[in-house]
Amino acid sequence: MKQLNWFFAIGALILAGCSTGNSNSEKVVREKGISVLTYTVEHDKTLAQREYIGIIEEELSASVSFPLMGNVDKIYVVEGQRVKKGDLLAELNAYSLTSAHTAALATLNQAEDAMERLQSLYNKKSLPEIQYIEMQTNLEKARSAEAIAKKSLEDSRLIAPFSGIVGHRMAEAGENVLPNQTVLTLLIIDKVNVKIAVPEKEINTIYIEQPTSINVSAVGSNSFSGIVSKKGIMADPISHTYPVRIAVSNPDNVLLPGMICNVSIKNNADENSIVVPNKCILKDGNGNTYVWKIIDGHTHKQPIQTGQQKDGGVEITTGLSVGDEIVSDGYQKVSNGLKVNVL
Repeated sequence: MKQLNWFFAIGALILAGCSTGNSNSEKVVREKGISVLTYTVEHDKTLAQREYIGIIEEELSASVSFPLMGNVDKIYVVEGQRVKKGDLLAELNAYSLTSAHTAALATLNQAEDAMERLQSLYNKKSLPEIQYIEMQTNLEKARSAEAIAKKSLEDSRLIAPFSGIVGHRMAEAGENVLPNQTVLTLLIIDKVNVKIAVPEKEINTIYIEQPTSINVSAVGSNSFSGIVSKKGIMADPISHTYPVRIAVSNPDNVLLPGMICNVSIKNNADENSIVVPNKCILKDGNGNTYVWKIIDGHTHKQPIQTGQQKDGGVEITTGLSVGDEIVSDGYQKVSNGLKVNVL
């Protein structure tokens, strides 16, 4: 019996020693702390502004051509020349057209003179009705023929349809051209459009009249301001991007079609939004979302509410402020109120 009591006493001492050892171990950990990596909460800069590569396009481009076939006699403009609406740009050889109009005009004058003579006879009822109607028909035919000949003669002169700058000159004097064959291109570049391709996940952050900043390396370090003027609704089937055009004022004509530029767009987003890396966010057994927030060197379980998934992580709607320090690595050993050493 004494031997049995002896074994119980030894067992109790061993258990007491083990219990004391565990308590001391936990105490040492809490006093010395564990090492963790942290992340300092800040405003999400990617929400406020996005960068795109754009290409400059003219505001308006028109292919100017003759509506009839002929031989180019003269071209009065060169590429890059500024012209005004109504200026003469080019002419066809109009010798045959001039002759045709002269003949048609002579026929018209003859018909008008004959009609004037017969009108007095008709008024006196000395002219048969059928002869009078025939003369009226001849007069109308002569008028139509003269109008057609006159229009053809006018069409041999290429007139600027609007004020702008000559882009490409695609014909030379002496060449034969067909109807509607492009002779010149006329551009308006007092305002230009910058075309960019916006990924589908970002297109809903773009809105009409959104302010933008454009930098064109070809014209130096000056920055140009623009606004979103058009937003496409049909995606490119290959790249899954949407076309967006930005209107930019270009009074000095330094921005030319085809130039490459960098476009910065301020998104329609709350500039005070914060986003933290996904790895910082945890969930407890009840499904509550939280992070380990460090206050005075100790961990604190901080409940949070999350928003949308962003490029840099998850948007935090409530629970954190700019400047808060949270655990990003080493949270597996963290408990509430534990002292931590930040690496």
